[in-house]
Amino acid sequence: MPDLDRLELALQASNEGIWEWEIGNPIIMYSNKVLEFLGYPAALAPNLFLHPEGYIHQEDLAPFRVTLEHILESEEEIFGIDCRYLHSDKMWRWLRIRGAVVRDQDGQALKMAGSMIDITRRRNAEIALEEERFRLYTLIENIPVNVYFKNKDSQFVMANTATAEKLGAACVDQLIGKSDHDFFDSRHADQSLLDEQRIMDNQSKEESSLEKEVWEGGREESWVMTSKRPWLDHNGEVRGTFGISTDVSELVNTQNRLIEVAEQLQTRNTEIEEEIQLAREVQNAVLDQKILPLPQNSANTKHRVHFATRYIPVSGMSGDFYEVLPLSDTSAGVLICDVMGHGVRSALIVSMLRGLMEKERHSASSPEHFLQGLNHGLSGILQKANITMFATAFYAVIDLEKQEIRCASAGHPMPLICYRGEVELFAADKKLKGPALGLMPEISLTSHSLTLEDLQYFMLYTDGIYETENAQGEAMGIERMKQALQVSQNTSSTSLDEGLQTVLDATAAFAGSQGYGDDICLIAFEIKPNSSTQ
Repeated sequence: MPDLDRLELALQASNEGIWEWEIGNPIIMYSNKVLEFLGYPAALAPNLFLHPEGYIHQEDLAPFRVTLEHILESEEEIFGIDCRYLHSDKMWRWLRIRGAVVRDQDGQALKMAGSMIDITRRRNAEIALEEERFRLYTLIENIPVNVYFKNKDSQFVMANTATAEKLGAACVDQLIGKSDHDFFDSRHADQSLLDEQRIMDNQSKEESSLEKEVWEGGREESWVMTSKRPWLDHNGEVRGTFGISTDVSELVNTQNRLIEVAEQLQTRNTEIEEEIQLAREVQNAVLDQKILPLPQNSANTKHRVHFATRYIPVSGMSGDFYEVLPLSDTSAGVLICDVMGHGVRSALIVSMLRGLMEKERHSASSPEHFLQGLNHGLSGILQKANITMFATAFYAVIDLEKQEIRCASAGHPMPLICYRGEVELFAADKKLKGPALGLMPEISLTSHSLTLEDLQYFMLYTDGIYETENAQGEAMGIERMKQALQVSQNTSSTSLDEGLQTVLDATAAFAGSQGYGDDICLIAFEIKPNSSTQ
């Protein structure tokens, strides 16, 4: 077998192609693999070295030419560059081009030969990863708290600018490798070291600890609210500690003022901490708390409402959640929300929304105004952090006095309802489904009312359940959910809780070994005659 054929065979195994060019000759030899990368047959393939324009991306064209000219005119022998190439399908692809120069005895370049490989997937992944890191960096740099990571020796390995400024450093780099002993009085630094060693040894958590900071050099004492946790790598091994701290000196120094003022400051401080403690907030969001039925007293209402929920997160941090807001003894608001994506960003948005819900309690009886208020607050936060995120939400107000349900949707799927024993998709006016939360500062939403008479069941859900796929890539779909719910409704002895489980069991059976591909969040309520009024 010729040497060239052996080389071509070896490069095929590595997914690389080869090329050879006699300097100045318009004709260039490309292997089949290179022709595949370029998207042209041999007769039409361009000579990238003679005519890069029109094929090499405008931003990469000058570096390509400079690198080529340098290798031809200097004594160097190795040519190498990564650049974007316009494929025949009009899509930009990343190519890694490597080559070696053959020179005559006078050093004149005679020939170049080398390899080429398509690195598009890897480069796109690197760009996406860099973008993700930039977004997280933007968040950490814009939140008004101190964030830091320390190694096993309690030395800083990462911190935000707010931490550097607090410690009196000109920049974050001046913190790296230093410890609390470089900034604080030895007694305070010694105690911090002991605390961090204990956290690492026991893998325990220190939540909302009030610390008095005694500084080196007679600087005025300060107070911080600190939370620390063990820093674990992907294998679960301890790498050090990480934490956040919020300066609460004003709160402590004004503790003898009016109780109301002190409580407001404490609440604000707690809200800030909860937005940063992502994992803790997610854990609190998915707690399976029992929801009391309506009415919550002996009110003489015609109907009684019972609630049931299911929550199955597929990862440690999620963007799905639900909430039931008591409005009176005979009314309550039911919210379900789905934040785009997973992980840190989604869990942080959940934290923000929970905080905004408290601020919008005054409008909680009006579905459209309540969702518009959440959107206004969320959009303002996201614009400040220069992040594009959104959340869909559906909010319903149950009013037993008026015997009706009023609801509004911000881009969220319509609920399943059961009327007179028949399960159907809630088919309200199409205008009911408005835009999602967080995309624009002001949105217009409308509400829809339906009577409780003959209404038996009302189920809200996130897209994780109906987008669950089987091994063939087919989605569960809302129609199959309806069928499963109808089966439970046809059994008079089936409880509300068992009805939700029937839907989940049907989804799990449909997915098989695939499992759930997304978080599952369900909340339903059942309307029954109030036996105390019969």
